[in-house]
Amino acid sequence: MSASLIGKDGTNIATITSNSVPVQLSTLGENQVTFSHNDFTLDSFERARVSLPTVVFEHSFGAILPATVTTIWETGTTGTASTDALTTNLYGFNIGMPINTVSGRWYQSVNHIRYQPGVSTILRFSFAFGAGALLTANQRDRLGMFTDTTAAMTGTVGDGIFLENDAGAVHVVRRYMTQGAAGGEERVAQASWNLNRMQGGGDVADPSRNIITLDWTKAQHLVIEYQWLGVGTIRFGFETGSNGTVWVHEMHNVNSGLEAWSRTGSLPVRFESYNYGVAATHSTTFINVCVIQEGNPSDIRGWRYYAANSGAAGKVGGTAIGVYPVMGLRPAGTNDLTKRTRVAPVSITINVVVAGTVGVTPIRVALLMMGTPNTAATYAVTVAGSCVVVDNAATATTAITGISIWEGCVPNVAGSYTFDLSDMAEKNQNLIGTAASGTQAITGPGNLTLAAGPMVAAFTVAATLSAIINWKEMS
Repeated sequence: MSASLIGKDGTNIATITSNSVPVQLSTLGENQVTFSHNDFTLDSFERARVSLPTVVFEHSFGAILPATVTTIWETGTTGTASTDALTTNLYGFNIGMPINTVSGRWYQSVNHIRYQPGVSTILRFSFAFGAGALLTANQRDRLGMFTDTTAAMTGTVGDGIFLENDAGAVHVVRRYMTQGAAGGEERVAQASWNLNRMQGGGDVADPSRNIITLDWTKAQHLVIEYQWLGVGTIRFGFETGSNGTVWVHEMHNVNSGLEAWSRTGSLPVRFESYNYGVAATHSTTFINVCVIQEGNPSDIRGWRYYAANSGAAGKVGGTAIGVYPVMGLRPAGTNDLTKRTRVAPVSITINVVVAGTVGVTPIRVALLMMGTPNTAATYAVTVAGSCVVVDNAATATTAITGISIWEGCVPNVAGSYTFDLSDMAEKNQNLIGTAASGTQAITGPGNLTLAAGPMVAAFTVAATLSAIINWKEMS
């Protein structure tokens, strides 16, 4: 069935078929065009997609194992360790689950993508469940933007949205903790998706349109779009090629719930494979992921600016080659949401109080992410209005390690030396805080530690240093 749109001169402007739904022209003579949500024409805020999308997170899994990129991914295992490897016949990365009772591996982005109110957020994730085979009994895979505050992957404690394949039963899921510490989930099976079940019968409103069957033994391209605002809309879909993005299920949260649909719209990318009983070996392939915000989440956002120093007592920079703690930053441990504060250093000032006793040997300065060990650290100095607490008591006499995200050097001469780190806004880190009891978050120390020490030769007597860090943050 088709119809033609004829112009005043009798020419055929367009042919409209049963699959043509992008626009509706007003029949009332008004100057208006209404776009449809059935295709990708509108974003989640009902705006025509004319913005320049900004990629705020991306990873290509075929390039390097995510476990080795610890500034991007954190990971955890329960039970017998998985076998993780780059694929040989597909640009991707496999998580292989052994035959075991209760084994699993999860990966979660260190950065929780900061939600920007009024801007649509889109996740695109390509993958293959079971590496080309259907999952069988006691096997489960999940991928999306969500959290799990337990290491075992067995509960509902967290927030976010994801696709799940549980032994071949596929669901879209919203996880929330807005109504209690135990958490909860809104789970919708494929047979109950309200837009298109993608089981060969077309979409729910028009069975003749988008007659597509998703074959879960093949690689797929998941699309999740959401607005948060506490009560925004969530849409799940799949990129299909010739049919574009097909939306399969929509969750409406306005005028329906007692609380927000999750505690926060700032969520990490997360994926996991899990055997929750005796199961056959299975291997799931993850190919590529990106998060897009349809606007420019630039520095015009609500940054807050702060500064702190290393305290009245000078810090000894050690006598052996290496770096020794001067001061550190970590989010306050008030609740789960402040465990992930976006912190971007603006500048660092190093004051050499007393030079070391070796000639012109320079002093190396390093900003370490997840610095460890630092057993002498005491994150106790609070900065009014900040989500960050400061350690200026560290007096460790052994060098510390960590992931160096910036380095510089200063002369071994008494004086003050300032470094402009404003470009670090492009390399911002989300710091992992502690619980109120002082215990670590799931993976361990999440901090930015400023450290210093001899660069090329040991000092007979260590240099004495002090420091100031200026930073901006967004919680």
